[in-house]
Amino acid sequence: MTANCILQEIREALEGRPGQPLVLGVCQTLAERWGHEAWRIRLAVLIGCLIWTLPTLAAYVIAGFALSKTERRTRDFFSGLAVLARETTRKVTDALGRLFGDDGPEDYHSRGY
Repeated sequence: MTANCILQEIREALEGRPGQPLVLGVCQTLAERWGHEAWRIRLAVLIGCLIWTLPTLAAYVIAGFALSKTERRTRDFFSGLAVLARETTRKVTDALGRLFGDDGPEDYHSRGY
């Protein structure tokens, strides 16, 4: 496998579907603004995540909120994430309550606690 072949594979993997952002659309928006191809920006972000994970992810999220083209999608993403976290937490606490025989707040108070 040649270097050009490997680069082509990476490019195809990072292109995604036309017009469809892979996550928040930050890389596509920055690529359009800076006049680069989106796959190059995505590759830079991935490499940044490997080396400086938290700063890169923080910068990505901040850019998602700061760029007007991606702000709504970023807000929707985090709203959905909050709903998912809340529902998962509720399911886990319900399952733990059933596991340990706790019927909820009513049972807790009926024991005199």
